[in-house]
Amino acid sequence: MAVFNSETFQVATSSNLISQFLSDPQNLIEILPQDRVDDWKADASSCSFKIKGLASIFLVKEKADNNAVVFRSNSDKPFPFLLIIDLDENDGFTNISARFDAEVNTFMGSMLKGPLTNFLNHLGSEIKQKYSEA
Repeated sequence: MAVFNSETFQVATSSNLISQFLSDPQNLIEILPQDRVDDWKADASSCSFKIKGLASIFLVKEKADNNAVVFRSNSDKPFPFLLIIDLDENDGFTNISARFDAEVNTFMGSMLKGPLTNFLNHLGSEIKQKYSEA
């Protein structure tokens, strides 16, 4: 298993508010890189989309609470993975970090490191921006 991590982003809001937003897969379109997403579909428990030039992704909400929101892939294509957004609230701020746990070999993991780290940092940055504007 390969694990990819984002930077940590500090957001001036509660983990509960962020968890509520992220726990609805229909909201994820707001934090995805708009210029790279096609064929967006979502309902209350899952979403699917295609990342331009890469793969089709199907996510199912696994868990959502004030500590983490977890999505799992619903297919072995391109490979099984978990997308985890950790939430750590302290003194009115929430530290957010995103993690991608993928069942890939070492070679594939080294190829994915840059693009997935950038993707995870994009998610964290978009969440921070969303709540900075609120």
